[in-house]
Amino acid sequence: MVKKKRPTLYDVAKEANVSIATVSNVLNNKDEASEETVKRVNEAIKYLGYSRNESARSLKSGDSKLIGLIVPDNNPFFTEILDGIHEECEYYDWQVVVATSEESEKRQNQLIDLLSAQQVSGIILAPVSKTLNSAKIAGKAPIVLIDRDVEDVELPIIKADNIDGSFKATKTLLKNGHKRIGLILASPGISTTVERRQGYIDALNSQNIKVDDELIQFGGNYTGTKAQMNGGYQAVMNMMKLPSPPTAIFATNHLLMMGAVKAIKELQFNIPRDISFIGFDDHPWQEISDPPFTIVAQPAFEMGRQAVHALHKLKSSEEVISTSLPLQLIIRESCGTVK
Repeated sequence: MVKKKRPTLYDVAKEANVSIATVSNVLNNKDEASEETVKRVNEAIKYLGYSRNESARSLKSGDSKLIGLIVPDNNPFFTEILDGIHEECEYYDWQVVVATSEESEKRQNQLIDLLSAQQVSGIILAPVSKTLNSAKIAGKAPIVLIDRDVEDVELPIIKADNIDGSFKATKTLLKNGHKRIGLILASPGISTTVERRQGYIDALNSQNIKVDDELIQFGGNYTGTKAQMNGGYQAVMNMMKLPSPPTAIFATNHLLMMGAVKAIKELQFNIPRDISFIGFDDHPWQEISDPPFTIVAQPAFEMGRQAVHALHKLKSSEEVISTSLPLQLIIRESCGTVK
């Protein structure tokens, strides 16, 4: 079977009885052709089934209409960030491709290389560790960090005020009389973990309560989405076996929270009668759960919007914009008073 030849600009120009330059002007929305000519060109495009060769355009311009988003896992938090990115991209005529590193630095670096080779306009990256090899990203697509910071590399970063958010959550449990508060953290190698741990410690120190390392569990010290959920589950199991178990638990991301709640239910503890609970990242199902969960809510949608804005500024003027957005503690029914 003979493969049908892909129609070209020349074919469209011939069909519409105009010049190639006129077809190009119509495709690029330049107001240099009459309404009748634009109509004739569009009818020719439709009749021939013409579509742009975006790969060739990217090679010619050294840029594309694509940006890459690299996230570490399938946490719904990153889906909300993606929604914000999509909305802001409309202003710049960009589209988004998404890839998951599954907390693997090797895979993350491969994805940066792959996207850069496709000449994306830029990359929005939630890094898998607190370091990013500057030699690895030299000459690559412009990068904006989101959610997680890195050391010794000056890149735009859009994140939340994790220390303050964690402080508020822990302080709320302390005010309710809890002194044995379990903390479930993600990987120890990322900035959000460090900051959320610090907020927890600051709150304990403000009440002169000694930090008990047995109550601090790293449930995300593995790779992958399911592993984090399992980590949250195992963290609860470990803490509840202690001679003096916690009376309250604070899980510092959504995946850890899901695993933790599963463990609490398996142990047949009632929230908040037997144990108080605060989670991270607000989603509609948490309002209708039994009980509705108290949550530290991140401005994920706005983070996505701000990241695209920062990327545009970086590309257009090499301006490095960094933003730290406030977190909101939403009080519901899962953090009762200690008995």
